[in-house]
Amino acid sequence: MVIIKLQPIFFEKVWGGNNLKNKYNYNCLEQTGEAWGISAHKNGSSIILNGEFKNMSLRDLFKSHKELFGNYPKEEFPILIKLIDATLDLSVQVHPNDEYAKKYENSLGKTECWYILNTEEKAELIIGHKLNSKEEFIKEMNLGNWDKILNRFRIHTGETYCVPSGTIHAICKGTLLLEIQQSSDVTYRLYDYNRPYNGKLRELHIYKALDVITFPDKDINHPKPKQLFDFDIYNNIDITNKTSNKYGDYIFIIEGEGYFNTEPVKKGDFIFVSSKTDYKISGSLKYFHSIINS
Repeated sequence: MVIIKLQPIFFEKVWGGNNLKNKYNYNCLEQTGEAWGISAHKNGSSIILNGEFKNMSLRDLFKSHKELFGNYPKEEFPILIKLIDATLDLSVQVHPNDEYAKKYENSLGKTECWYILNTEEKAELIIGHKLNSKEEFIKEMNLGNWDKILNRFRIHTGETYCVPSGTIHAICKGTLLLEIQQSSDVTYRLYDYNRPYNGKLRELHIYKALDVITFPDKDINHPKPKQLFDFDIYNNIDITNKTSNKYGDYIFIIEGEGYFNTEPVKKGDFIFVSSKTDYKISGSLKYFHSIINS
């Protein structure tokens, strides 16, 4: 039985800002756009902060101590939980499904869900598009008619959105959110506002994106992908006794402070509770709790 606190891995982005440093007191650089808090991905694995496995990466722990993860049957750890601070608009992008990603990228596909932590006034998201066919999409894209293509809508703190693979999307400026996704770093950019980064335009992936986009795809209210993972938001005001899931519990502290058993936790902490562990949550906390289903 272990309760593990994790150090995020930080990534600077052209669209990143200072909210992760200011809100959570993280030791990260200016223009930090992402904090991979629960990650065993080869491109960035969280680091264990406490206990007998201190300073080990979560990736190494997963590979060497599968029993802590309920002897999860697949080779790669399946989820990645991260914070995203969008001070500017992210690129309009899409992710492939498992089949396409395996064939062309030797990776998992990427379905993701977002919990909105904070927004500026009139903040927006883009999910899905308005067109019925690939041919119509290409025509409008070549004309630069992105407003005619994209589903853009207002958002508010506390809302949840899910984005299946194949769905065009973009997180827009003024949004701080928590993302749970399949453990994949494959992104196909369609449009990046013609903005330079370090003096160069970022690469687009038009042909691969067109291969994987869903047509038509007008819905913005997609259900949680419970066949992959599930999650909920909880408010703890006293003492809660829990038993972790078969493959462990994966938690982010949204607000407050308290204890997981005797381990102190506070706003901004990422936590892994090993498989089928009895534990007690005490204190005044709001937290994101997620589990792996397959």
